[in-house]
Amino acid sequence: MYPDIGKEARFVIDTDGYFGSNTTYCIAREDWYLLGILNSKSSFEYMKSTSTVLGDENKGGRLRFFGQFLETLPIPDARQSERQAVANLARQAQSLHAQRRARVEQFLRQIGLDPAQSSSRNPLESPWTLTEEEFSRRVRSTGLIPCYQSAREETAALSAQIVRVEAEIDERVKALYGVG
Repeated sequence: MYPDIGKEARFVIDTDGYFGSNTTYCIAREDWYLLGILNSKSSFEYMKSTSTVLGDENKGGRLRFFGQFLETLPIPDARQSERQAVANLARQAQSLHAQRRARVEQFLRQIGLDPAQSSSRNPLESPWTLTEEEFSRRVRSTGLIPCYQSAREETAALSAQIVRVEAEIDERVKALYGVG
């Protein structure tokens, strides 16, 4: 599954049987190697040159992920061992993102917010990026500081793992495309 519009690649394999709305698309295939390729920086750079762009793609603009643009993305034909390595990393990245999201939702509930009513524009959705001062300004309850500190620590650790895994995917995919 993937969104119609995005400022980054956000492809995911739906293992829970969700139904997409009119702003999502799907590729009817469970292929973790393909997921790693689609979420790589190399593929996103290619898509920036072939997709419809809303605004300046290099300054926060959004891409339209229409099928006709994705169909032209060349998928590297890799050895089975390399396919498996990228697939395993893609699985790991998706799992880490899911763990971080679950922890963020737990944090939001602990501070009295309904995750379903929040949005990605809410800074409290990213506790790993918030300073204690920023958190205190937004919540105004000193009793919730330990809750924030725990969530910040856990989500920061997960974020560091995500960065590491995604960087390895990017390096492997770059090599598959023959990009130095």
